[in-house]
Amino acid sequence: MCVVVPEEIDPHIREGYLGVMHPFSASDIPSYGAGIGYRSELAKALEGHESDLDVLEILVDQWRHAENLDALRELTSKYEVVTHGVSMSVAGAGAIDSEYLAFVRDAISLCGASYHSEHLAMTYIPGMDSGHLCPPILSESSLAACKRNVIQAQEELGVPLALENVTYSVSPSPDHLSGASFIAELTTATDSLILLDVTNLFVNSRNYGFSASDYLERIPMERVVHIHLAGSSLDSTGKHVDSHSELIVKEIWELAAHAASLCNPKNVIIEHDANFPDVSEILAEVSEARSMYFPGS
Repeated sequence: MCVVVPEEIDPHIREGYLGVMHPFSASDIPSYGAGIGYRSELAKALEGHESDLDVLEILVDQWRHAENLDALRELTSKYEVVTHGVSMSVAGAGAIDSEYLAFVRDAISLCGASYHSEHLAMTYIPGMDSGHLCPPILSESSLAACKRNVIQAQEELGVPLALENVTYSVSPSPDHLSGASFIAELTTATDSLILLDVTNLFVNSRNYGFSASDYLERIPMERVVHIHLAGSSLDSTGKHVDSHSELIVKEIWELAAHAASLCNPKNVIIEHDANFPDVSEILAEVSEARSMYFPGS
């Protein structure tokens, strides 16, 4: 394994990372199968359906208060659980907040997760929370900062990061495939993993007119350990939005099937965040994803 550590990284973190050299490998990640992103609105509806879900993904940021931990422990007693986050600001110019990483490390330990997934996005700059998942600036200095942050996170968490491609309302580059090259270089250099959000890729490709297949050809698909699938919607201008508020449409399933032919993820997660359908429809999507990514299971 060759990990390219930027020279400008904090010396303590640099020394620790090079000393430990975690042998992160997608082949070492346990495979659970297909499930959903857990939302409290679905709690009652899911009762009695534990056997229909191979895995739950929990958004760690929603469990930060101590009074939530008993409920989280109860979930881990019923399901295999993987962890996901929205607040790490991997693509930010500054270092990641170590207090936040300590909280995430505790959540990972409680859930027994073998990796942690997070958006390749900026959510915070000193003194301001953007409240939005801003895509990374596609520049050499931004790439160096992302490498530094990923290395810091993996060192402090003790597990690999799986980085998620995000949607954007303002294009970070005229070359929409440069985002694929960015995540490819970042994950290869830091020995990190990929969360491929198929719906996010679909939305960006439709909004900006590039080939989703060409994007998939540019990223190291062997690093894809996690898949997100969700429904999208159209806004008043006709733009696609990753709203997570609808059932998954045929075109997204077709892109998901193409991705399935190129990678072997460990977990596939269906996301619903609003306008929740009947649980039977959600479970039907889980079943479809299972048959697509884990045939014969």
